[in-house]
Amino acid sequence: MNVLPDASRITRRRKNLRKLTNARSIAFIGGASAASGIEYCRALGFQGDVWAVNPKHSELGGVPCFPRVSDLPGVPDASWIAVSTERSVDAIAELNAIGAPSAVMYTAGFTETGDDTMERRLVEVAGDMAVVGPNCIGVVNYLDGVPVALTPGLGTHRPQHGVALIAQSGTIIGNMVMNERSLPVSHLFSMGNQSVCEIADAIDVLADDPRVDAILLYIEGLRDGPAFAEAATRAFNQGKTIIALKAGDSEVGRELALSHTGSLAGSPELYEAFFQRLGIITVKTFPELLEMSKMFAFRGVPQGNRLMIETCSGTDSGYSADLAERHGVALPHLEENVRDAVTKVIPAIATAANPLDVTMEQWGDREAQARSLITMLGQSCDAAALVINLPSQGATPSYDPAIEAMIDVKAATDLPCYVITNLPEGAPTWVRELMMEHGVIVLQGLEDAFACIGQAARYVAQRQTLETAGGPDGRLLRCRPLVPDSVLDEKTAKGMLAEAGLPVPSSQVCRDTKSAVTAAQNMGYPAVIKGHGVALAHKSELGAVAVNLVDDAAVESASHTILALDGVEAVLVEAMVQDGVAEIIIGIKRDPTLGLGLILGSGGILTELVRDTITLMLPVTPAAIADALGGLRCHALLTGFRGKPAGDIPALIGAIAGVARFAEDHADTLMELDINPVIVRPEGKGVAAVDALIRLGKEAP
Repeated sequence: MNVLPDASRITRRRKNLRKLTNARSIAFIGGASAASGIEYCRALGFQGDVWAVNPKHSELGGVPCFPRVSDLPGVPDASWIAVSTERSVDAIAELNAIGAPSAVMYTAGFTETGDDTMERRLVEVAGDMAVVGPNCIGVVNYLDGVPVALTPGLGTHRPQHGVALIAQSGTIIGNMVMNERSLPVSHLFSMGNQSVCEIADAIDVLADDPRVDAILLYIEGLRDGPAFAEAATRAFNQGKTIIALKAGDSEVGRELALSHTGSLAGSPELYEAFFQRLGIITVKTFPELLEMSKMFAFRGVPQGNRLMIETCSGTDSGYSADLAERHGVALPHLEENVRDAVTKVIPAIATAANPLDVTMEQWGDREAQARSLITMLGQSCDAAALVINLPSQGATPSYDPAIEAMIDVKAATDLPCYVITNLPEGAPTWVRELMMEHGVIVLQGLEDAFACIGQAARYVAQRQTLETAGGPDGRLLRCRPLVPDSVLDEKTAKGMLAEAGLPVPSSQVCRDTKSAVTAAQNMGYPAVIKGHGVALAHKSELGAVAVNLVDDAAVESASHTILALDGVEAVLVEAMVQDGVAEIIIGIKRDPTLGLGLILGSGGILTELVRDTITLMLPVTPAAIADALGGLRCHALLTGFRGKPAGDIPALIGAIAGVARFAEDHADTLMELDINPVIVRPEGKGVAAVDALIRLGKEAP
């Protein structure tokens, strides 16, 4: 189902969703599950009114039951519904009739069954109500003790601040709450089917709460890309960092792509570009999601990537160095004066270096271990860390001095300080709690720790860039879903692009060898002969391209061979561009939720071999295009590689911007566009699009 509400309705629903998260009265409608929710109110210390609705019971969870919604003593700020599918929709209608602002629907049996009839009815009867779900476990505000959710098993800890969790899956979000990582959780939103309220609405509600340190997302899919972009932009501008784990990367493996563009940019690439544009941190695993969040929850985000590390093992030092290089974490070499100072405070058998292995001679000496790392901080860096792994069970007297030494290090510096354990289980609860008390962040798992430190440092730089620009660019094209309609032949496609201002070589469609020779003579040699027809997506692989044809005989032979190939309706004779310094692919990929993505990368025969690409979301600025080109490996060719001429980069940027405008102008019908290659000529000579494919679509019945 893809029925999107208008902006005014979204505003009203979000206002009502705020009432849900700050409810002072909750009605539980159902049986045993509702009783569990009532018990959760007690367990979390909810101070408001709790009511129960059930016509067959006199009480639920110790709370007297009312037979019908209309019998309630007041209008509840929030309701939690766990009855049959059809009855749950009736309950929403009854709540709406008495002016109830919000509800959570635990009930399943809607679109996830393959039939959207009931879900459409739900949306209709909900009106302006903020309905979370259906098929979800609920919403919890831990900070203020407001649970509109299933069970006390979701936790009862009430921190002063923390990270908010938003996910479509109830199981996943439950697992995230029940972590053994000492991560304070401020809110929980289990969104379910997102029939009425969606992830963007939860983000918008959380953006204004100063106690929310960061917002964590587990996303299976979005319904309304522009609404999400607007909410994420507002959260960014309110100082909230969003960290997202996107499921469904395997979709790209199931896509049947007609063009290079389709194979290079499936949904994962488009989502990555979308999140990058909005200043959202993306992670690949749940451990990374949780560990990254600690840096924001405990105010320990490094402002750069320079890390000083102390270990008591050569293996830990070596592996830490490997991981640092892999994840973009810099390990500064010790400056001469610092190296001399460190040498004086470490054992004679140790070597003053970063990472610093203090050896077992210093093991168990709190003062000495603290002094060693503090001395390393005598030169500029961005964070300090101790790498150590503690036994998960039993006493740890020989390890305690090293842990306690980090308390002294933190007291001596304003930099973020980390205890990094080799394994996630190598940080017992007492260690995490002691370190939190003194401002030291425990990162559990060496690989995840370095991945998060590196990415957090890059995020700081990205955020500064976005802030300088006035915030993220939240614009996004609304693109309705299309089904394939037609594929344009190369001549027609390039003709449309030429009308839009993209330079293309002179060409002529010929249906026999004689006319091909005449066309080549008129254009001048050397020439290019290509098979022509709507069924020819990848001509090179079919042997339907011949280049550098220098005379009539070569043209005659090539055209005769190509005309004999299956699917070839004619040949396209084209003047050959001879002075190219680089070949670039420009593509457009459509996503019904995110809009249009612009793909740039190494073109020609290298496109799918080297997979040197970057994706941007439309609309896009020339500055963003220039930055993207600078991030490609093939950029070296554009700037003059090994003494060769530099390419006409301004002309290339102009051509890419022109393709982007063309895509926006044809957004109602454009499914896919592939220009491969665009030949970049030397400075001042422009570019030429020598091959193009356009696939159009139509609105689904």
